[in-house]
Amino acid sequence: MDWRELTAGISKVMQDYCGESKSESLLKIGLRTFEEIRQREALEVAARNPHELVHVLEALGMISVGEAALHASLARRASSETLHFMRSDYPQLDPPEWNKFVTVRKSGNDVIAGERPHHYWLPFEENYRRHNR
Repeated sequence: MDWRELTAGISKVMQDYCGESKSESLLKIGLRTFEEIRQREALEVAARNPHELVHVLEALGMISVGEAALHASLARRASSETLHFMRSDYPQLDPPEWNKFVTVRKSGNDVIAGERPHHYWLPFEENYRRHNR
């Protein structure tokens, strides 16, 4: 398989399962589809030269980024006009309890979702002094 085919497949997964309107079922199908791509197509992709190898590595990275976006979309259980983020299973726009950042991180094989308030950081100077002693 060529890197172009892999990239096109990744783009199609994101369009189909993490498009304009999202739902829990679609997002979970997208995650399963990426897992299938990792187990099949990603193992078949080949590079004939260093230039193509860079594209292959970029495509494999796109899978990880797509998975992170799907997990973050699953974690945000609210629609937001400000973010242009629509969940068909959570149609209420910008409920106050969701006025926050959603975070995701990988720990081993697990994805851990978290949250931060909008203004969780300290003022710039104080933050700089705190971390640059």
